[in-house]
Amino acid sequence: MKIHHVLDSLAIGGAEILVVNLAKFQKAAGHDVYVHTVLRDGPLAADLKSAAIPVFAHRSTPKLLLLANLYRAFRRERPDVVHCHNILPTVYGAVAAKLAGTPAIVSTRHGLSTHDARRERKFWFAARYCRCVAAVSDAALRDLASDPWAACKKLVTIYNGAQLPPAKPETTGGIVKRGLALISVGRLTWQKDFPCLLRALALARREVFDLELWILGEGSERGRLEVLIDELGIREAVKLPGMSDNVGHWLNRADVFVLSSVSEGLPISLLEAMSAGIPAIVTDAGGMPEVVKASGGGLVVPQSQPAALAEAIVTLARTRERLPAIGKAAREHYLRHFTLERMAEQYMAVYGQGATN
Repeated sequence: MKIHHVLDSLAIGGAEILVVNLAKFQKAAGHDVYVHTVLRDGPLAADLKSAAIPVFAHRSTPKLLLLANLYRAFRRERPDVVHCHNILPTVYGAVAAKLAGTPAIVSTRHGLSTHDARRERKFWFAARYCRCVAAVSDAALRDLASDPWAACKKLVTIYNGAQLPPAKPETTGGIVKRGLALISVGRLTWQKDFPCLLRALALARREVFDLELWILGEGSERGRLEVLIDELGIREAVKLPGMSDNVGHWLNRADVFVLSSVSEGLPISLLEAMSAGIPAIVTDAGGMPEVVKASGGGLVVPQSQPAALAEAIVTLARTRERLPAIGKAAREHYLRHFTLERMAEQYMAVYGQGATN
């Protein structure tokens, strides 16, 4: 089967990593796989090219040229499936694929609805050409369906799948683990609400003195976080090593995974932590609660409440002898429901409803 993925960029992020892993899995299974970006290229392109997956970097301006470029690419390559990821790639990719006569068109929304009338109307107009629109969790599906423009009959849930990145030789910049290590992985953006996590850490350290926190990621909020760390007096307990290409190594050293987000679909970083057998503390955002509660592999707290998050951290820290058992439950749930293989099988089933083999 010839499969073309269309996404915004190949910058380092959860959705982008998922698409790269899915494309590589499909390539290894014997399919012809191509990847198109509509905004820009990115560092993950090298990973695809090393797997002999062609990458086409289009540009989003002018919009008609983007549509024409995608149309020409699809007419030339004649894909069996065009799989669009998120709003802009669907708006242009689905229309171009329809005009090019592609047998199967699929869209995945990797987060929640924007609830922006203009953007959502455009998306659902283009989604009329899609076989289905996949939400990455039941919570995300309900949120997308709440928009008045949504074609609810097209919505299906296909949970994200992930795999633990292989641990490379140590590249931690001399950061030594000295106590109970909390780890959080994500872009330093407002959606992750890292200020809440930092305030929770400051509160928790009043009762558990050996807590430390590693935040892996980069983004626009870094300066603000650096200032807050100093204001809270927790500089010695917090490390911001930046973006890492060795997440597997960091996860293998950590004791508890924490995400304090206010907006999520189903983060890949949470699934990677589960695959590593690490207990999780997450906020009730998007699909995180349904996954963590079902697994028995952690705790769920309300969003933007540092005291509640601190209490959860203290609870696990004071019963740290139970962490391996909680992590084992998380890993077993991951193996049953959130592997890359399981996700790929579900997408292939959707592709195969009328696509040629």
